[in-house]
Amino acid sequence: MPRLCSRLAVALALVGAAFSAPAAKAAGWHYYDPECPVALGAGKAMKFVAMQPKKNIDRVCDVLPDTGATVIALDAPDAELREMNWDIRVVRDVEGDGEPAESDTVLRVPLQKFRNGMVNFDVNIQTAGKYALYARLSSDDGAKEYVGRHHFTVGLIDNTEFYAYVFFGLLVAGVGGRFGYVALKKRQAA
Repeated sequence: MPRLCSRLAVALALVGAAFSAPAAKAAGWHYYDPECPVALGAGKAMKFVAMQPKKNIDRVCDVLPDTGATVIALDAPDAELREMNWDIRVVRDVEGDGEPAESDTVLRVPLQKFRNGMVNFDVNIQTAGKYALYARLSSDDGAKEYVGRHHFTVGLIDNTEFYAYVFFGLLVAGVGGRFGYVALKKRQAA
């Protein structure tokens, strides 16, 4: 029995470690995760983070767990980008790299400059699926333009989450089966 308890404790510790590190990374425990850039070309980038404050406090990079009210924040630390006009859209993620169609646009932030380099906005995404943040930054005279996309999903289970559920289910079944087997052997011996 003590041997079984020690094995159970080790198994639970491994499961806890497996879930805690990726979950903290996926949830974006830092306000802006360095793995969430929106590449704009020519070495320019802005940072992306999204959260669903009515459902949880996690800040995510690319996998929003549920549909509904979402807050998206962008940060462009580059001084040149702060002087440009920002055309920011949330669009359904379709194949291709060109200008997204208006029919695919879920939300469009009014074209303007964000001199502090930051913008955050609310979007209500009603349908689970694949989405993208489309950012086009252009100079006043139109001589310079930077375009980037950041892909993310809403309301879909990603592979990591799916495998975690399967692993946890197998672990519970294995531990439960072992306890049932031990209890059956004790009953037969008595």
